[in-house]
Amino acid sequence: MIMAIYRTSSRYRLSNGGRLADRVPYESVTYYQYVTREKDTFSRIAARVLNDPTRYWEIADINPQVEWPDAIPTGTVLRIPS
Repeated sequence: MIMAIYRTSSRYRLSNGGRLADRVPYESVTYYQYVTREKDTFSRIAARVLNDPTRYWEIADINPQVEWPDAIPTGTVLRIPS
C-alpha cells in the first residue's frame, strides 16, 4: 500500500504525521455578487473572475445552495471571494 505524504499549502492543513490533509476554508471578509451565465461552472467562474480555475473550491464552499456545480442555473446569484 502506498501512502501519500502531503505538503503544507494555504489550502490544506496536515494531520496524522503528514499522511492526511484537510481542506482549510477560505476566509475572506469581503465578497461580491456574481450572476451566472449560460454554461457557467465553478471552475469557469474561478478562471474568469479569480484568474485561477483551481480556486473553484473557494466558490463552492461559500455557495452551498448550489447542488450541482457543473450545472448551475443561469441567473443564480453567487458570492465570490475578493
